[in-house]
Amino acid sequence: MKLPKLLAGLALAGMVLAACGTSNSTGNTNKGTINIGVDLPESGAEASNGIPTLNGVKYAVQTAGSVEGYTIKVKNLDDAVNGVHDPQKGAQNMQAFVADTSVLGVVGPFNSNVARAEIPISNRAKLAQISPANTNQCLTKNIYIPTTLGAPKDITCKDAGILAPADLRPTGVNNYFRVATTDDLQGPAMADYAYDTLKVTKLGVASDNEVYGKGIADTFSAEFKNKGGTIVKRQDFNTKSTNDFRGFLQSAKGAGATAIYFGGTDSNKGCIVRAQAKGIFAADSPYMGGDGLQTGQCLKDAADNAAGIYAAVAAPNAEQIPASKSIIDGFKKAFPNKDDFGAYSMPAYDCAKILIEAIRKAIKANNGNMPTRDAVRQQVANTKDFTGTLGKTTFDENGDTSLKIISIYQAKGSPVDWSWVTQIDFAKK
Repeated sequence: MKLPKLLAGLALAGMVLAACGTSNSTGNTNKGTINIGVDLPESGAEASNGIPTLNGVKYAVQTAGSVEGYTIKVKNLDDAVNGVHDPQKGAQNMQAFVADTSVLGVVGPFNSNVARAEIPISNRAKLAQISPANTNQCLTKNIYIPTTLGAPKDITCKDAGILAPADLRPTGVNNYFRVATTDDLQGPAMADYAYDTLKVTKLGVASDNEVYGKGIADTFSAEFKNKGGTIVKRQDFNTKSTNDFRGFLQSAKGAGATAIYFGGTDSNKGCIVRAQAKGIFAADSPYMGGDGLQTGQCLKDAADNAAGIYAAVAAPNAEQIPASKSIIDGFKKAFPNKDDFGAYSMPAYDCAKILIEAIRKAIKANNGNMPTRDAVRQQVANTKDFTGTLGKTTFDENGDTSLKIISIYQAKGSPVDWSWVTQIDFAKK
């Protein structure tokens, strides 16, 4: 963005800081610079996820200015390789943050398999890491599919061949937090919506076979079957080497499926599958997935078959929260293009605000001096009822948010765009 456009929203933005739990010392003394690291996929097809999320962090930092005499800046790194999120690149980025002593916390990553590669590195450095979008349950708890989803017993992450949280934290102390809730809720939320609201009883399920994609497809499948539905075809793809999904679609259709669920991301061809469903499934057949599909790129990939896609997002829709309106309005003045704002812009904003507030408290506790990374981590862990654009957030001992809300979006209209449909609050179920 050009600087004049960014400055246009700062006056309004400054008025809403009190609502976000951050207070600053102004004064003329600049004690130095503190960087907030940001690791997101920012290039190729992944840019539709990463850039709007990055914008949320940038806006939070712009409105914060200085904190207790220290200038706060963003240091962002791209974890996409050839346009697709890459765990190894994410690990390299985290090593770069660790090596930079001015980085006192990190927002990100976006993708759960990248988080799995990064957490052991940030954990050894006692570097707080807050994700706006990671949803795989095994990052924070050791239950892959609980009995409540119809499993004969709690299936652990290790049962499913996935590292448990303790394996990711070599120091034994938690440094990882997230404002998005988990796939053991996100998958079931869409299964309930499919069965109860869309009246789907038979469908096919596919995934990109990654930590997030396969995980959410598994929890969706468990709940859908628990509701009484039938999965007539299930297939996990290597989407890097697979380009034609018509065989799967035709097989599912032939077995009686009236809809498809895809666990994965748009960058892993999740919406190309929808495009290829044209002529196999009826135009109004539901095509469902998680937040990996809720992007502008997904609609482009699905082309003239985009209408009828449903996506679950593992966070509240801040635009439905009246108290968040002034912050969103300020954001949209600072970032005026339609694609600048996404489902995870405001979650990322809240991540950054929580981190900034933790930095402020750690500085004050250290008599105004630069705090240690561990001091910042401890302040993040102590976050209680932070009021941000998503509402009130508290972290439990695992680093999970107290907000258990899943939002459902539908692609519809002319031109086709995402519309919020409803939300499900699992804390009230």
